[in-house]
Amino acid sequence: MKHFNFLIATDYSKAVMNAERYAVRLAKETGSTLTFLHVYQVPITLPSQPMEFAADAEALHKSHLTKLEQHKNELFHSLKINLNDVPGECIVCEGSAGKQINKIAAECQSDFIIAGTHGASGFQEALLGSHTWDVIRESTVPVLAIPEHTLYTGIQKIVFGTSYREEEIPVLNFLANFASLFHADLTVLHVTNYVLSKEFERKLFEKFRNNIEQLVRYPNVQMRLSVNDSVEEGLNLYCENNKIDLLVMSIPKMSLFEKLFVPNLSMARKMSFHTHTPLLTIPASQKEVVIKEIDYQPINAERPEYI
Repeated sequence: MKHFNFLIATDYSKAVMNAERYAVRLAKETGSTLTFLHVYQVPITLPSQPMEFAADAEALHKSHLTKLEQHKNELFHSLKINLNDVPGECIVCEGSAGKQINKIAAECQSDFIIAGTHGASGFQEALLGSHTWDVIRESTVPVLAIPEHTLYTGIQKIVFGTSYREEEIPVLNFLANFASLFHADLTVLHVTNYVLSKEFERKLFEKFRNNIEQLVRYPNVQMRLSVNDSVEEGLNLYCENNKIDLLVMSIPKMSLFEKLFVPNLSMARKMSFHTHTPLLTIPASQKEVVIKEIDYQPINAERPEYI
């Protein structure tokens, strides 16, 4: 089984503490390492003398590190999991949460970043943004966003939300290898309101399904179409009705202008706030991960029907 390097970013909030529990159980099941990270802010009032500033900064750093280590110990104890069962370290640093999380992830060569989602109303979403979205937007590795009340019960059903982009095929191969660790079912789902006409939608669907059959090396995969005026609502409803364990979206690499106007990126941002299912975002540039010694057992050999 592939051993991953997970990074969990915490601010000790209730929502993120739930993500921590999810991360510990996921890391234990996959035999992975789990690094705990806390990003703090330096108080505005600082000593005027450089020596005093350095001493205070070091003391502040040690204080935050001690708190994080104690928090980790208490978390493992509450889960009745031995610290040695999930190796990893504690890291604290000062700065902007979004930037520092991605920086530390690169330095630690993390395979995944795990973060909690707090949820937001439409007004709060537009005004305040989200540390989780900041991480997702700039991350070069997959980010797993865990809703506040989600418990880790394994990963058996995965849904990938597609917009029929060719660059999604390598992402799907990465995801297929990840899914194979759990022998999970993988559904490629497109939500449509038929704005392009049913006939044109059918052609796009069939073309992308053929690409999947030819290029995605995983037997437990099927493709489905859902009709809904709202993509966000369609994804959430499908996940809820089918008891999906993980919703996945691909994040395209774009210019600033494109980021403002491309619906796919906008939808990923919305889902980072409002998904009721754990959301895994994968950069379009993500390389495939090679996982050996997996015994593929097809569960659905028949060609899935267009619905």
